[in-house]
Amino acid sequence: RKSRAEARAALDLPADARLVLFFGFIKPYKGVVHLIDAAPALREKYGDDMRILVVGDIYGEREPYFEQVRRRGVDGFLSIHDGFVPDETVEDYFLAADLVVLPYVSATQSGIVQIAYNYDRPVVTTAVGGLPEVVLEGETGFLVPPEDPGALAAAIARFFDEDCAAAFAEGVAREKAKYSWDRLAE
Repeated sequence: RKSRAEARAALDLPADARLVLFFGFIKPYKGVVHLIDAAPALREKYGDDMRILVVGDIYGEREPYFEQVRRRGVDGFLSIHDGFVPDETVEDYFLAADLVVLPYVSATQSGIVQIAYNYDRPVVTTAVGGLPEVVLEGETGFLVPPEDPGALAAAIARFFDEDCAAAFAEGVAREKAKYSWDRLAE
């Protein structure tokens, strides 16, 4: 695997900034609008020391997302990369990120959690559907209420302020093992 620095260089991202990633199809139930609404508080707190990437195909109207980014004053701080991501580039986004954020309004489950774990990344997500079964509060990430940008921003800030990456690494490794091919074969 590439190093974090190599992945960031490949994507032309800042080497030292905190990096938050939303990855996947961008549909209304995925709650990206709430991540955009959380971004001003994070920008105020971290300034140029943080970036938020929203990466994936936008389904439906594209312009409202970009307009919301402009209206909230987070253009450049939060970047939307609209479009298909080739398999060979997926790894770069996850390796570059410090934290994966899934602000879903509703869900049954999300394969993005297992992809994040595969790349040893913790997850902040909403407590909807089956997500609390795979994102363990305080062990592999944080759970927040849906449609609550303030709680989302607070959880992201908590991850960085309390330097949770090392503490979550063990939990992520344990959960990652549950989804391995060896475990599946058993």
